[in-house]
Amino acid sequence: MINTGALITIGIYLLVIAAVGVWAAIDQKRARTGQKTENYYVGGRRLGPLVLIFTILASAASAGTFIGGPGLVYHDGIAFLLMALFQVPTVFLTVGLLGKKYAILARKLNFYTFIDIFKQRFESRTVTTMAGIGIVIFLGAYMVAQYAGGAHILHAVTGVPYSTLVVVFAALVAVYTSFGGFMGASVNDTVQGIIMFVGGLILWVAVFASLGTATPMNSHFAEKFPQLLTLPGGTGANIGTFISFALIFGLLVVSSPHVAIRAMSYRDSKTAHSAIAWSPIIMYVMTIGFSLMGLMARYFAPALKNPDLAIPTIITQTVNGPLAGILLSAPLAAIMSTVSSMLLVVSGAVVRDIVRNLFVPKMTDQTSSRTSVGVSLVIGLATMVVALKPPEALELIVIFALSGLGAFFTIPFFGALYWRRATAAGAFVSMLSGLIWYIVGQQWLPSLGAGMDPVVTALIVSAVLFVAVSLLTKRPPRHVIVKFWGTQAEIDKLEPKVGQ
Repeated sequence: MINTGALITIGIYLLVIAAVGVWAAIDQKRARTGQKTENYYVGGRRLGPLVLIFTILASAASAGTFIGGPGLVYHDGIAFLLMALFQVPTVFLTVGLLGKKYAILARKLNFYTFIDIFKQRFESRTVTTMAGIGIVIFLGAYMVAQYAGGAHILHAVTGVPYSTLVVVFAALVAVYTSFGGFMGASVNDTVQGIIMFVGGLILWVAVFASLGTATPMNSHFAEKFPQLLTLPGGTGANIGTFISFALIFGLLVVSSPHVAIRAMSYRDSKTAHSAIAWSPIIMYVMTIGFSLMGLMARYFAPALKNPDLAIPTIITQTVNGPLAGILLSAPLAAIMSTVSSMLLVVSGAVVRDIVRNLFVPKMTDQTSSRTSVGVSLVIGLATMVVALKPPEALELIVIFALSGLGAFFTIPFFGALYWRRATAAGAFVSMLSGLIWYIVGQQWLPSLGAGMDPVVTALIVSAVLFVAVSLLTKRPPRHVIVKFWGTQAEIDKLEPKVGQ
């Protein structure tokens, strides 16, 4: 168990996060009428390079990078470390692959939420509502899992009651995200991302200061765990495994709603270029650093019953006092930053893509902003309540929430952006077929994965049916093509004004 000094440090970290939330709430309140919704969901599209880099990295690098990933390396060896490297180009892919096209469309057509592109591209209530419900279910389950998993780990290390940890973390995230909106989440992402990065560097120094030299550790692995340093190691990893993780950590992360939304929030092209240049270095250091720490934990604690305790254990065995609190704030920061990003996406899906789409189509900017605050708060507190006693099947649900979300959204999302012939019917069939194929393959027929994770073949099925059904159904109307591929002058001639 860690001492009082470490707990005080964690408490100071939480106070800093709360202070940023207060600043963001004031910023949101000062937003001009007519711009409150834009400010709430995409920060007024004014993120600079530092905030853009860390809000994407912190949103994508959830507890998996700091708890689950190192735990898998602890258990299975360097094979998983190599697979984890596929997440290094996350910002490059998000801003480079999506950024230019997505950001331009977002400004031209007033996209505020992830699903706005489906709403305007396909003009189908069915597609829009189904997408909104999918986000609520998948990301809601994932938020609960983040709280529950993180609280269990910190409880094991700190001795603080599990319920207390869940309430403190979840309530704080719910409040600063609900009232501070996108800027509250993004600036806190930056604070938390810096803590993750600097914390990882400090931990490396602490570990090698404790070891003195790497020789004893190398001898230890050569004698007791040689399989962890070779391929396929304890995983039995093959080419299919690597293809699966390349997709899951690469393309599927980029098309995840809480990550993709950041591609339309930056200030200008200079910001995007800076993020593309610097982010792979930062993500590489974090990924390699924490993954190798998972392997090193085998030296300090060779018989952990729960591999997810690898990083917390190595922290408590190499540093003490306030410094331990700073380092333990890194996995906590990863959890909070990811959940805050997801909370805003879920809130947007409920308010703009379900309530406004089905019940209040003429909702004003002021009403939308106020409703968003209330919905975000309710969702945040609801996930807290569920996390206090999470369902036993939550781990299985989380798997569906990650890969299932990718199987559901990836093909129609990129199709909406880049293929003029895509239709609403094609998007509808693509969403359903990808999700159903993935669930059946994951749960009952692993052979559907053809030696890979079923999400890989699910994406193939989703893409084939997306193209086939789109080609067999009526072309999109001209005004849709003009909105997405026409000039601004052509768009201005369309009535009513798009995106309103």
